[in-house]
Amino acid sequence: MEEELQFYRTPGHYTDPKEFRHFLQSLPDNLEEIVRFIKTILIHPLEARNNNFKFNYKKALRSQLDYRSIDRILSEPHVSTLLCKQTLEIQPSPAQRGIFSCDHHAVVFASILRLKGKPVRARCGYATYLIPNMYTPHWVCEVYDEQKGKWKFIDPEQAILNLARESFLPAGKVWLALEKGQIAVEKIVPDYRSGSDGVKYRLLNDFNALMKNELLNYDWILKEATPQPPKLFSKSVANLDEAEHNLLNMLAEISSEEEPSLSIICAKYQTYVHVENLWS
Repeated sequence: MEEELQFYRTPGHYTDPKEFRHFLQSLPDNLEEIVRFIKTILIHPLEARNNNFKFNYKKALRSQLDYRSIDRILSEPHVSTLLCKQTLEIQPSPAQRGIFSCDHHAVVFASILRLKGKPVRARCGYATYLIPNMYTPHWVCEVYDEQKGKWKFIDPEQAILNLARESFLPAGKVWLALEKGQIAVEKIVPDYRSGSDGVKYRLLNDFNALMKNELLNYDWILKEATPQPPKLFSKSVANLDEAEHNLLNMLAEISSEEEPSLSIICAKYQTYVHVENLWS
């Protein structure tokens, strides 16, 4: 267990900042203050729109594809301007913050905690608290409570520090529930892909996050100049063969556990990803 916790204490490729590193490390250890700080520099597109901030919603979402790592997020002009103040005593308007989605909030939160040596992992799945009676695509974080000896969900984008485990379902749980007919596909809010294809997408993103490869906005970043995503990632559910479908069921079961085994995750990851081609 200690080896797994140490793995999640240290930054990965996407959560290891070069710029503003010392400032982020100097932030208070209190989780509530860290979340409050993140909300002073970032704002979700829906929140910005609800605050009557005028911007091109679709363009803002598309532009976020370029902000995959913590350094790219912190380099966004609005975010960088706020961070250059090197203080927590800022109260920017919505228009002064960087417009970023829940996945980016999760990466910033995980980056800060890992710089402080605290075990944290980003999770991709579905929230049941954003739209009543619906499963909404969402990213949160899991923080290890060393005193209680267990992981707990925190939603940095919604600023929820004590998120009930039944309120957020890792994508693997939703995949398995769909397989068993326990959830109607109409109850799943469509995202970049709809239905079971959308759930598969998020299942593999969650597995990436458990490997500390927090690939944002459903992208796949390899070292090669012209990367190709793994076939399991790009094939539609309708075109999967039996072995691929069984593998997805296995990945879903592993990632659905409250204490997923890192050694098993690493082993299964190599069944569909050439790990040597990924950032470590």
